[in-house]
Amino acid sequence: MKTLAGICVALVIGLLLALWRLDHVSASLTTATSRVGVLEGEAKAYEQALTVRDSIDHQYQEAIRNAEDSKPQLVADLNSGSRIVYVRAACVPANPNATGSTDAATPELAADARPDYADLVAANNKVTAQVTGLQQFIITSCTRSASR
Repeated sequence: MKTLAGICVALVIGLLLALWRLDHVSASLTTATSRVGVLEGEAKAYEQALTVRDSIDHQYQEAIRNAEDSKPQLVADLNSGSRIVYVRAACVPANPNATGSTDAATPELAADARPDYADLVAANNKVTAQVTGLQQFIITSCTRSASR
């Protein structure tokens, strides 16, 4: 009988230890499951932020390309006279022996300055597109992250 009682006590102690261990493992599993849920939510939010960033980047990269691609057309328009650039200039008389009437050449951008003007316009458009893209990124991504 003593042996049977000893075996029963050992089984009860073993069962209690097994239940305690099972409870501990169950609590660890619950904690790990909740942490996985949080990490999955953060991963989805990060993926969405990347998608928004890529969309903004694509939009403004195209604006930058358009600014660079419009430069040859601007130079051609300046050379053909279909686009006029107004500059602050003094008109040199076409006839140095003026008779008193207005006789001056039409002020215009010098031929060698036209590519420089086109470079400036393209650079301005490119920088404007970059700044607009950065502003949009800040509005959509950075302010949303700060509000969390």
